[in-house]
Amino acid sequence: AEKEAEIHKEMAAALPCLIFAASLMLASIKSSTASRMAKPGCQETCGNLTIPYPFGIGEGCFREGFDVSCENNSVYRHNSSSRIKIYNISLLGGQARVTTLIASKCFNETGGWAWLNTGKFFTISTKANKLTAVGCNTLAFLGGFNEHRVGAGCFSMCADRRSVDESGQCSGMGCCQTSIAPNLNFSNVTFDDRFDNSEVSGFNPCSYAFVAEQDWFRFEASYLEDNKLKEKFKDGVPTLLDWVAGNEYCNEAVKNMSTYACISKNSRCITSPNA
Repeated sequence: AEKEAEIHKEMAAALPCLIFAASLMLASIKSSTASRMAKPGCQETCGNLTIPYPFGIGEGCFREGFDVSCENNSVYRHNSSSRIKIYNISLLGGQARVTTLIASKCFNETGGWAWLNTGKFFTISTKANKLTAVGCNTLAFLGGFNEHRVGAGCFSMCADRRSVDESGQCSGMGCCQTSIAPNLNFSNVTFDDRFDNSEVSGFNPCSYAFVAEQDWFRFEASYLEDNKLKEKFKDGVPTLLDWVAGNEYCNEAVKNMSTYACISKNSRCITSPNA
């Protein structure tokens, strides 16, 4: 475990995350004509999603770290075994909307976790996402790495069904939320086993935790019952990842044209707003 922690720490240390949007082809888009977003000869769409470079499907169609697959009209990072489905890619914003997994732990179980390794050029957006925990007597943690080993946690308490907050907010009574550290490229959602659902198992047998867009989730008291939350979101929850096309400032990156991302006349290098 210590060796794995060091590996992820080293990965995080190499991530200044300074430039993005290797192929800002928007300059050539006109209202009457469509601009090609993929590399010439490469598949440009999958289902309803356009795949812009530096992302790409197939050998020679993507920049290192940006390979995706098209399976059953759905786009996945690398392939479907990653379980990271991509719903939207923003060039101007330097973001990708993906699905991530829900961690769960029931009163007669121990453990329960959900981890995410974003890779070299992706980080979990600290501005767009929050750690959310659903349950009573539930303490959830998010541990991860950026340049440091970091963590966050939140606690939700409700002694009985009547004490659950019915307002839809995550107030700490059935649901809680907290901010996450910036520039995480590895994360793991877990629970504190000192707290469990044994005393509330009649109406809340399981606890859940996940990292998702903060404005997306609205708490419902029914999520505490049985396995209703995971049944409703069986494919995962929406999470925003920030991405960059390289880890150097533009004035440094342009000095090496063999690796420079913005060589097309339809692209330009700009400093990432997520740096």
